[in-house]
Amino acid sequence: MRNKLHVAYDDIYLDWKLGGPDYSHPTNPVRAKYATELIAEDRDIVLIKPDIQAGDRERVESIHDMKYVSDVLDRGHSGQWAPDNKHMGQVALHMFAGTVRLTEKMLAGELTVGFNPQGAKHHAQYDHSSGFCVFNDMAWAAREFQKNGMKVMYIDWDAHHGDGVENLLSGSSDLITCSIHDSVIFPGTGLKGHFPELGVYNWALDPASGDDEFRRAMGEIEQLADKVKPDVVLVATGADAHKTDPLSTLQFDYPGYEDAAATVGRIASAYAEGRVLIGGAGGYQPFDHTPAIWASVVSKIHDEVLIFS
Repeated sequence: MRNKLHVAYDDIYLDWKLGGPDYSHPTNPVRAKYATELIAEDRDIVLIKPDIQAGDRERVESIHDMKYVSDVLDRGHSGQWAPDNKHMGQVALHMFAGTVRLTEKMLAGELTVGFNPQGAKHHAQYDHSSGFCVFNDMAWAAREFQKNGMKVMYIDWDAHHGDGVENLLSGSSDLITCSIHDSVIFPGTGLKGHFPELGVYNWALDPASGDDEFRRAMGEIEQLADKVKPDVVLVATGADAHKTDPLSTLQFDYPGYEDAAATVGRIASAYAEGRVLIGGAGGYQPFDHTPAIWASVVSKIHDEVLIFS
């Protein structure tokens, strides 16, 4: 059971309707359903329900401003949807809870690789939402692993800079954040390079960069991991750097994503006893490339961990 891939998914995720009932928004949550189905076609998985449990609100409040949390959960106001909608706030909490449930099981030794397709809400800031992200689940998970004495390496290859995670975690040598992103699009941060004293590393790629640049950045991250020797690896596997995605100039393709996933698997196997926590992050082709890339990356990481375990 421990070596099976664990996926946090429930159809409650389909209630994420920023564009209204016609799912017109680019974050169409069907991408999470399709990715889960693609993975399940390929291997036996353990489905974990992203149920909200006692203490989850306090977990959110440990990483976010309490007034902001109250605005979202008690008023249904987040800045990401209009008019106010408490149910949408609850859906955001379910997304956060999916990562919490996987983190708990990883700390209990019950899984090595876990995937939350509606996780890695990496733009969420301390006191406000941003970029379709409401609660920063990966920042919470990193802090939770740190509390348990573990060194964390967070790797983010979304087209958009992982600014929220960086802002919430920077300053600790036990929490390393690595972001590979497009240098000319939202949020316009992460343009400067590496700050080892803060645990912050950024690869802001030139427009139209492709798999070669992606591999080069991942090679440098692997070299960094050889120095850091993380106890757990967190991954935001954005699919929006794919060459056909409408929200980025980057030109990544499937071979680049697969090589990046293999790199993560090697890092996790070498230093983290195979522990990898993955969130879907961005990707705005919900019916084809986004779920396919997520499924490919997650399956490859899982396969690499099994090979070396």
